[in-house]
Amino acid sequence: MKSNTGERERFQKPFSFLSHTKATLPAALQAVFQNFQPEDFSGRLNQWQRMALANDQSAYDAAAAREDLMDVTDDLKKLVECWHLIFKKKFLKNSRSQTKLERLQRKILAQHGFVYTLTKDEQAKPMLFLRRFCKSFDRAYIEMELLDMLDAVVTYHGVNENHKDNLVFFYQHLLFLVRLSYKINKAKRNQSKQIRHAQY
Repeated sequence: MKSNTGERERFQKPFSFLSHTKATLPAALQAVFQNFQPEDFSGRLNQWQRMALANDQSAYDAAAAREDLMDVTDDLKKLVECWHLIFKKKFLKNSRSQTKLERLQRKILAQHGFVYTLTKDEQAKPMLFLRRFCKSFDRAYIEMELLDMLDAVVTYHGVNENHKDNLVFFYQHLLFLVRLSYKINKAKRNQSKQIRHAQY
């Protein structure tokens, strides 16, 4: 039996999606869309919404809460589409691929035939939708809504239980894109303020 004489590094995970979130924006988005494509997000959000609405032990007992959930779900799908468009522009802009995986991902992105629900204007300027999303929904509210959705899916019992795989992994990716939206929006607002102050 082989003995390990070296000291192990404690409290470290060998791999976690969350470790990629500290990388550059293109690298972080690459980690997101390597695991879930926009149609994956859209399909899972539809499933989560369905399970949340069908769960009689969830936060969606009241009609107003159900209506809010449906509107938020639609805008979350659009938010994912915005980040996918930004990722495609930034990732495909680089002419050199470093690894075989990056070359394959570049090829998939170039051939990707996903139909966006964003309008033509929103597709041309995805940051405008992200700004509107952050203005429409308070960050704390969105994070609570995501947690309520996750709770509703976990506690759901019904015919759609076979759709309950990788729940936390999916939640982490969605939460990352939401938090990234608010972070980028805040940075853009601060940048605009600095420019206005510099003009006076």
